[in-house]
Amino acid sequence: MKTYYLTCAIDYPNGEPHLGHAFEKIGADCIARFKRLQGYNVYFSTGVDENSLNVARTAREAGRDPRDFVNEFSPRFHNLWQHLDVSADVFIRTTEERHTLASAEIFRRAHANGDIYKGKYEGWYCLSCENYYPDTDLNEGMCPVHSTKPEWFSEENYFFALSSYQDRLLEHFEQNPGFVQPEFRRNEVLNFIKEGLKDFSVSRAGTDWGIPVPIDESQVIYVWFDALINYATVAGFPDDAERFAKWWPADAHVIGKDILRFHAIYWPAMLMAAEVELPKSVVGHGWIDLEGKAMSKTTGTAVDPFEVTAKYGVDPLRYYLLREVPFFRDGSFVWDNLDARYHRELGNDLGNLLNRTVSMIGRYRDGVLPAAGPNSEPETVLQAAIVEAWEKVASGFDAWNFSEALSDLWQLVAAANRYVDATQPFKLAGDLEQAGRVDTILYNLAESLRHIALLLAPAAPTTADRIMEQIGAGSVEAGAWEAGREWGGLVAEGPVPGGDPLFPRIE
Repeated sequence: MKTYYLTCAIDYPNGEPHLGHAFEKIGADCIARFKRLQGYNVYFSTGVDENSLNVARTAREAGRDPRDFVNEFSPRFHNLWQHLDVSADVFIRTTEERHTLASAEIFRRAHANGDIYKGKYEGWYCLSCENYYPDTDLNEGMCPVHSTKPEWFSEENYFFALSSYQDRLLEHFEQNPGFVQPEFRRNEVLNFIKEGLKDFSVSRAGTDWGIPVPIDESQVIYVWFDALINYATVAGFPDDAERFAKWWPADAHVIGKDILRFHAIYWPAMLMAAEVELPKSVVGHGWIDLEGKAMSKTTGTAVDPFEVTAKYGVDPLRYYLLREVPFFRDGSFVWDNLDARYHRELGNDLGNLLNRTVSMIGRYRDGVLPAAGPNSEPETVLQAAIVEAWEKVASGFDAWNFSEALSDLWQLVAAANRYVDATQPFKLAGDLEQAGRVDTILYNLAESLRHIALLLAPAAPTTADRIMEQIGAGSVEAGAWEAGREWGGLVAEGPVPGGDPLFPRIE
């Protein structure tokens, strides 16, 4: 079986998870589910970055021991992903022993290859980014990402010789044009490399929170030289060679645009230094804000996903984020837009289509799916729309263009609704001479809903299963993509049980 290894950024557990975190995880989950439907054996990882100095400082400012603090907050991220149907196979915490071993091994290998040396660092450091900034990168003296004043650090550390990998990185980008996606992000990274890479500090002195440097336990490994290694840790590095050979290299690292540099430059160079194969791609997504204001725990503009799902449900939130905001671009969460998409697209377009279909089969055929007769022009038009939707939706998912994929899927939903209006089975049902025609229409509607459910499953898995159950098709199964696209998957004379409305109106 084909394998697909997908990773997400690991989050700082220094507060409650918010919708900005969920945007990335839901997008990655959509790909994981799409690949499983295509028959891939998927391994999907996420987790939390607990060794951050940001986390340690937040804990101590709250009068808490960092270990107790992360033990409280890390599970909240895991619980949220489970609540949002994020189908991750593993949730790593970087304080785990397996990760300590992996980080130490990468450090040892890079040091043995002559790529780590001791030196003195002086400069600006943003604790929220866990990143060093030269004066030229600051925005009027402030961090370019968080708009906060960075701290001045001066200490003796170990450094990684990133500059010596500039030519190898450029060669890798040239030979692998799809290494960073989308292309405009790739160009940003390439320009950064061409401007000249500088060595960076890979350890911190004067703290006991973090993974000890294996050659000098008076220091801890700098968080980025530790956090990035989690992707190799969960794949079995360094001790489980069989597991590592199965999953590595990762097919895609999914991360936000603000940390693209670390994943597309630092991480590949670290792997080169450790003589480990590079991942196949790094996918940089945009940010989601709250009605034009950047989401932030510190400014109070973060949206609690649990608050959203308590009112609208999990799948409507998943659908809204994937449909509303192109994954590679920035976008906004707007409550009114969510409400409009819930009622107009999910409730009226899809929910009513299902309700009308199962209700008519229940009323006119005693809840049993009739066999279809010969096609007329409306059936030909509808089935052509289904063929087109399969091609376009698959293309959209393949390109991480969820918004366009769902837009193309809704063209099929609209075609199915037009089919009802054009054929009007409710007007033909009382005419015995039209019984065969009504059978054909009802079958075509139910079969169309089966196709819609399969195409919707990566984005809204619970809704897809509910559609399948109501039309008597069971549930969406892994590997169903190719066989499922063929016409005639529903077997006539089977029960069509129906059920409650998918998306009841919210006042």
